[in-house]
Amino acid sequence: MNVNLRKLIVLVLSVALVISIFGCTSEQPAQDQEEASDNVQGTQQPSEPPPPKEKTKVEVISWWDFTNSEPLKQLKAKFEEKNPDMQIEYIQVGTGYADKVLTMIAGGGDLPDVMMLAMDKVPIFADKGAILNLDKYMTDEYKNSLYPVVLNALTYNGSVYAVPRDITSKVMFLNKKMFDDAGVPYPDENWTWDDFRQIAKQLTKDNSQWGFYFPKYNDGFYHFLAQNGGGLVTPDGKASLLGKPESIEALHFLQDMIIKDKSVPSETQAKQFGNSDSAPFIAGKVAMVAGGLATTVDLDKNNVEYLIRPLPVPKGKEPLSTAFVNAWAIPNGAKNPDLSWRVLEFFSSEDGQKIALDTGMGLPASKDVDTSAFEQKRPDNKYLIESLEYSVPFPSPLYGVDFFKVVQQEFDLMWLGQRSVEDAVAAVEKVAPDVLAGKK
Repeated sequence: MNVNLRKLIVLVLSVALVISIFGCTSEQPAQDQEEASDNVQGTQQPSEPPPPKEKTKVEVISWWDFTNSEPLKQLKAKFEEKNPDMQIEYIQVGTGYADKVLTMIAGGGDLPDVMMLAMDKVPIFADKGAILNLDKYMTDEYKNSLYPVVLNALTYNGSVYAVPRDITSKVMFLNKKMFDDAGVPYPDENWTWDDFRQIAKQLTKDNSQWGFYFPKYNDGFYHFLAQNGGGLVTPDGKASLLGKPESIEALHFLQDMIIKDKSVPSETQAKQFGNSDSAPFIAGKVAMVAGGLATTVDLDKNNVEYLIRPLPVPKGKEPLSTAFVNAWAIPNGAKNPDLSWRVLEFFSSEDGQKIALDTGMGLPASKDVDTSAFEQKRPDNKYLIESLEYSVPFPSPLYGVDFFKVVQQEFDLMWLGQRSVEDAVAAVEKVAPDVLAGKK
């Protein structure tokens, strides 16, 4: 065997030896590896998804039965959709709501996170320290999103203590059938007190049909005083405004419609048709009545044909309406005010106020709400929306409950024509300082 052949044999054997060595120590063939992998996976337990995070519950107290309240249901659903980490739970307190909630807050313990509150209760709750000052949450952007009347209504001693649930601003409702049957033209949007009084006379039939009705409590006639430059109380709630000549003039105007024109029924006459303010209107016995969005719910339910107009104003005066704001507040002692504010902020936001409008709860307090569909539904719905721009809040002095009771008591005989306007006002003015100071 020659040298070259011997070298070739050695080389081949060497290569074979290397392959043998590394082949024995290498990993399993690909097929075996896949089988092994399958076997390993088969012995593992499937991984469980992490448990869902527990939602933070926020308790909201109100005087409404939330099981039947479409507005509350929709507010809850929309809020939780936008805040998946939170869950609203409603609590209802019925008769004596304000007093019961005040007692609850004074007693401490577990308190709700959010509470419904009428604007006339805001001063007394704020004065007693029962609700939180919201100034730190009030950005300029938030304030600018609301109609000015809203912040005015929910401010006490220069600070804001609540946010709007909705707003009710007054307009005039006309009973279309009664106008048509009498052949009386509908007034336009620029009508005056003189126009209004004349129309009321034309639509009156002796003791069987009246041109206008207003309930004889403060909210029923306050807009007449305010339109004429008068009022009930000063903005600080410390003095009566009934003695102003403008207030007395407005009261004479109303008393004359009742006693001289006989175009306004007495309370006894009106109540024979039902207890609601709109009952004589629905019965077809009163041709005009002032009201808000909630009035349309009653009228629609009873299939009453009606028209909406702005409130008439004294000749030469600018349009003016009055508004009442229902609200949401944070009880003093709520567990986490920042979380409570998230609820308040949403309820008073564009989305929350759209729900208020769409469910008939009230007019939207936010200027950002698209009201086009509402106005297309009825062209004269525009007067409801426009009224928000020129409304002033119904006065809510600290001791307003006591003062308004005095006014109603002293005015009862005046509305019956058994007492002069001047005498009735003088009786109120005599005790007003002490009543408004909380001394009576």
